[in-house]
Amino acid sequence: MKAPVSSSPMMTTRRTILGGIAAAGALGLAALARPTRPVMAATRRSGPIVLELFTSQGCSSCPPADELLGELAKEPDVIALAYHVDYWNYIGWEDPFSSKEMSDRQRRYGHAMKLRTIYTPQLVIDGEADLVGSRRSIVLQELERRRAQRGGPGLAVTLNRDGADFELLLDAEQGADYTDAELFLVGSDDRHVTEVPRGENRGRTLEDFAVVRFYRSLGHWDGKADTLRIPGSAASMPTDRLSVLVQTPGNGPIHGAGSLDLHTA
Repeated sequence: MKAPVSSSPMMTTRRTILGGIAAAGALGLAALARPTRPVMAATRRSGPIVLELFTSQGCSSCPPADELLGELAKEPDVIALAYHVDYWNYIGWEDPFSSKEMSDRQRRYGHAMKLRTIYTPQLVIDGEADLVGSRRSIVLQELERRRAQRGGPGLAVTLNRDGADFELLLDAEQGADYTDAELFLVGSDDRHVTEVPRGENRGRTLEDFAVVRFYRSLGHWDGKADTLRIPGSAASMPTDRLSVLVQTPGNGPIHGAGSLDLHTA
């Protein structure tokens, strides 16, 4: 549905991420039109595969993609995130999990990937591959291809609870250059069930999985192995899970990612 418009040793010092905690800002990009860019080759060598689905409860073609994401979220080597966009809210149902910030992240991907459009359900894998999220066989094939190419040292991202705050460990392989990578903190809920009385999905009870409730930039990283302290206030609302994405500036490829289940932490 198209839019209407060998690791280095870990440092023992701990630094608190300050000042850079702010909601990711909108770029005000115009809506872009249907993807023509082919799936890119996997560039990451290790770590979980990051699946970012752009979806909406107002989109009749989205429920199959939501269901597939829910299945994949259970895989131990996957971090699944569903961003509910707001640009379908005008057709009769306002998605309660949607926001402009989610739509803006999708637009930034469209700009970075030089796509002619953004659409739902759009699945972005590792920040570099663009697929229709409901095309099960293609999505599964791409996941297996990426799994086959994983291996060897890379970037380890570990997130732990530390009292009311959180501890982020970044351990980069020797010689790797992650200078100026951007750190994103993402809060998500495992599952929501919603009865939809209006819009394209009227009369349906929808199950949404890995629902992103907030995401924000923590600033930029100097690329050196380090232990960072994230204030608890960075999590703007209670969620089931926190994830950290280490991403090339400008919504480029994701270098690494880690997550923390807040039910067990």
